Amino acid sequence: MTRIVTASSLGIVLFMILSTKDQQVEGCRCVKKDECSAANSTNVFVVPSEFSGNVGHLSQVSEMFDLRLDEGCDLLETCCEEQDIVAAIEPNKRSTFDQCGMRNQQGIGYRLVGDKIGISEYGEFPWTLMVLRSEMVFDVRKEVYMCAASLIAPNVALTAAHCLREYRNEKIYVRAGEWDTSSDKEKYATQTRQVKNIINHERYNDHHHNNIALLVLEAPFNADENIQTICLPPPNANFDGQECFTGAWGKDDFNKGKIQNILRRVEVPILPHRQCQEDFRKTRLGPLFVLDKSYICAGGEEKVDVCTGDGGAPLVCASSGNSDQYYQVGIVAWGIGCGQKGVPGAYTNVPMFVDWIQGKLRELGSSNKGSQWTAV
Repeated sequence: MTRIVTASSLGIVLFMILSTKDQQVEGCRCVKKDECSAANSTNVFVVPSEFSGNVGHLSQVSEMFDLRLDEGCDLLETCCEEQDIVAAIEPNKRSTFDQCGMRNQQGIGYRLVGDKIGISEYGEFPWTLMVLRSEMVFDVRKEVYMCAASLIAPNVALTAAHCLREYRNEKIYVRAGEWDTSSDKEKYATQTRQVKNIINHERYNDHHHNNIALLVLEAPFNADENIQTICLPPPNANFDGQECFTGAWGKDDFNKGKIQNILRRVEVPILPHRQCQEDFRKTRLGPLFVLDKSYICAGGEEKVDVCTGDGGAPLVCASSGNSDQYYQVGIVAWGIGCGQKGVPGAYTNVPMFVDWIQGKLRELGSSNKGSQWTAV
């Protein structure tokens, strides 16, 4: 089976082709980790190599993450003796979209061990989606990674309008439940749906103001442990000063970075609008730069940032009443380089557009019952 092809916005393509044929290792057999009852069979080792400096720096991500194979098996398989092999788990038929924004902080099914800074647990952010386009790559049709999005209703994704600015007539798809793009052995299956309609904000312009879009899918996703919706925040809510999370599969460094196989996790603080504008004025944008009200900002710590390819990814903050439940407060939009000290990233201000989003959902007749803000 051929896995996804990823590409940065600069057209750098990385092929990831794996065979799903069972591997046989002397004395045991490669099976999915959840299909083996042996002790520690669900461990996924994250081992740092050549690591020095401050924890969490993006420039160290590619050297830091060494996700080991298990005795010649796939990353998400284990070499299991025959007597320890158990039946594959049945899909969770009871999963629903009734409760939004529930982060799986400890992951689902696997136990990541070792140095895990900057990498998400499996299923930790079940609302984060991949946006893909179908194109010919060396005479073979492939699904190419474009950017990220979030699931706000079973059949509607939220993303940045600029992600699809170069879209022409290619088929566009959205994939839910993805974690490691180099493996198809995850505990729960991914789901892919074709996009039938793109709704850009009516006032999105060449300055990238009002940088928000909805992707309407041909068919809704089915709820599962690794596929859930994110909560929409109260209209015009303010999250200044709160530590929040973002991340997708984008590059780990602006100049020399690589598109990532594993969904990343980046923790950044929300900055007041005035402070953010002042920070941007110290960059090449100049002292007269005015930050449009359709943006909020987060970050500013050296080498802790999203980067090229992370556009459209959700920025999520915990509810004040439930630390396990999250609202989407931003959409990764733009920045000055990646991870420069004192230079935050700009995110579409989702609370400003909640009424617009809800209005479009009503027009579509789409239910986001489990994605609406409630006081908790």
